[in-house]
Amino acid sequence: MLYILSVIFISALLIAMLLGLYANGKWKQKAALLEKIEKEKINYESIIEQANDAMMVIDIVDGKVHQCNPSACQLLGYSKAELENKSLFDLQPKELVEKSSRMVADVWEQKGLIYSDIPFVTASGMLMPVECSAKVAPFAGRPAIVIYARDIRERLKLEEEIREQQAVIKEKNKDITDSINYARRIQAALLPSDAEIERYLSDHFILYKPKDIVSGDFYWFSSVSTTVPDAPVQHKMLLIAAVDCTGHGVPGAFMSLVGSTLLNQTITDVNVNHPSDALNYLNRELRKTLRRQMNDSSIRDGMDMTLCAIDLQNMKLEFAGANNPVFIIRNKELIELKGDKQPIGSDSDETKKPFSNQLFDLQRGDCIYLFTDGYADQFGGPKGKKFKYKQFQEYLLANHARPMKEQKIILDNCIEEWKAFPKTGGGMHEQVDDILLIGLRV
Repeated sequence: MLYILSVIFISALLIAMLLGLYANGKWKQKAALLEKIEKEKINYESIIEQANDAMMVIDIVDGKVHQCNPSACQLLGYSKAELENKSLFDLQPKELVEKSSRMVADVWEQKGLIYSDIPFVTASGMLMPVECSAKVAPFAGRPAIVIYARDIRERLKLEEEIREQQAVIKEKNKDITDSINYARRIQAALLPSDAEIERYLSDHFILYKPKDIVSGDFYWFSSVSTTVPDAPVQHKMLLIAAVDCTGHGVPGAFMSLVGSTLLNQTITDVNVNHPSDALNYLNRELRKTLRRQMNDSSIRDGMDMTLCAIDLQNMKLEFAGANNPVFIIRNKELIELKGDKQPIGSDSDETKKPFSNQLFDLQRGDCIYLFTDGYADQFGGPKGKKFKYKQFQEYLLANHARPMKEQKIILDNCIEEWKAFPKTGGGMHEQVDDILLIGLRV
């Protein structure tokens, strides 16, 4: 019996010791947890106190402000005690409480959110526009939201100023664009009409594609009556030119007006009797018009030109060119008459040689092509290269037997498809220069 009692006593003692050890372990775990929570709280307080932005720790359930920093108090006009006695929903407009609640739910679901469409209400009742960054984080063992708020009044003021400036710029751009569009109408009115050319050359086309609203390329046409040497017989001479002025857009358009005016003057000048005379005249008068000083090397305004005089009665063509040639296709063969390797007007050297005149015998059915360099210089194609003159000539040869109006469509589609090839870095090729191409059949 004594043995049984001893066993029971010893067992009870062991159980008590084990229970004591277990309780002691639990206490240590609880103490460690409380210590961890206190450290987290201290860390929060340290981070919050030192932050420049307003910071608040918000309870995820009821929106109570657990912690706030001095920047938050200063932003909203509350003391620390006052602010920590409020909830998030007390600090936002009443009409936006539902939106605030959805925002809290979204922050919890997405573990973070940035928003600027819910202002804060200050202690004085003023609405304070803010940009908030919210994220989910534990606080004192409970899930909470940490909100970083920044006063964006100055930013909104700058954005409003920018919008006002943009509106002014937009209005000025509209005025400028309207003016340039009106200038295009003036420039178009100075170009010869299709009907005017149609009277003398029924089978012709003009492919005219300015890079910008107005163009530095232009074409010119006139008909003059001439007297056959040693005989009082008059007949018509057709004059046609394709001209490429320095630059494009507005500067080029101004030059085109000067060039067109000077070409019109050549008709009445008794000393101008051949295309080469006309180019020499333009070369002299352009310098006078621009009031160029001989020692001013900074001005490089000028033009390249192809000028043809066509005598349909005697089937003769006179040609002069400033840098640009003329192509003639006869019986599937392309004949190139090359111009002089010098522009009109851009060189201040008075010793520049005179332009030369070339005479060519035409045959019925000959196709004549005048052009500027915009077509051949256009970038595109599978390798992003220039179209180039060789390919240009091949297209002319392949299609010259077609009516001129069909040729225009083919050549237009061709250059548009060439531009449409995607660039290496993405996007389409832009038109790099004004494009002018004139075709006519005699």
